[in-house]
Amino acid sequence: MHYPPLSALALRYLLKLQQRLNASGSERVTTNVKAVQQVLAWCTEHELVPGNSLQLPHFTFNQALLKDIAAVQRNLQQACFLDALSQNSRLENAAYSRQELKSIGLQPRQNRVLLRLNTATETSLGITAEFIDSDWQQLPLAQFDALLIVENLDCFYQLASFKFELPYQQLLIIYRGDTQYSKGCKALSAAWHGTGKPAIYFGDADLAGLNIALSLHCHNMVLPDISEFIQHASPTMLADEQLRYQQRLQNIQVSTAFLPYQQIICQHLNGLRQQNMQGMLLIPVSLLL
Repeated sequence: MHYPPLSALALRYLLKLQQRLNASGSERVTTNVKAVQQVLAWCTEHELVPGNSLQLPHFTFNQALLKDIAAVQRNLQQACFLDALSQNSRLENAAYSRQELKSIGLQPRQNRVLLRLNTATETSLGITAEFIDSDWQQLPLAQFDALLIVENLDCFYQLASFKFELPYQQLLIIYRGDTQYSKGCKALSAAWHGTGKPAIYFGDADLAGLNIALSLHCHNMVLPDISEFIQHASPTMLADEQLRYQQRLQNIQVSTAFLPYQQIICQHLNGLRQQNMQGMLLIPVSLLL
């Protein structure tokens, strides 16, 4: 008799359940939850639980049952909830099982970043390459002395339009990303934080930009001199939806150098868009003490 394998929903449920059971040993759940119903139906077919389990209002899972579920899955060569399916690519999961597991595996761009080459390179096709889509885990981080994270894609592509004064020889320049590259950027910034080398944020100088810079462990923000910042910053460049960050950000202890920027952004609620920084001399300003 053929028993269909558990769905991606049920596999994710079992994995999270396993993690909870490592601490509790057992867990009583309601049986009207879709994932629970799928698991119990599958277990009933394989005679791992009593036949009336689905008719009960509650069911108790324990470590022994989850161990039996994993054993049956592996014996039948079905996707096992204990295997690192979420860390595999979709191609790897497809080779592992014929089940539909796309929602479990790594998303195509999950570990990828869009980076800008410091020197454009001519390819074998005679095309000059300035930008590369790459898996961040393959980047030789030790070869770079600073990470520059650029917020807006138009500014990333036209970075030459800005005038920087950055005291670094070898910059690793990446796009912060939207839905396409943000996960890869976040993972890379976390790994970079472990190196102890400076991370620099270049984006909108407003509440949202400051919040992003701090969340990405950036040591500095690229900004114009404070006198020029005061001259060009405007309340029209700080959207109302950013006000949810105000209280937290204005209470963060920042460096002496960044303090006047913090006051203008967080108290006066003036911002300066990245695109409007063209023509200004931009320098890295330390964020935190």
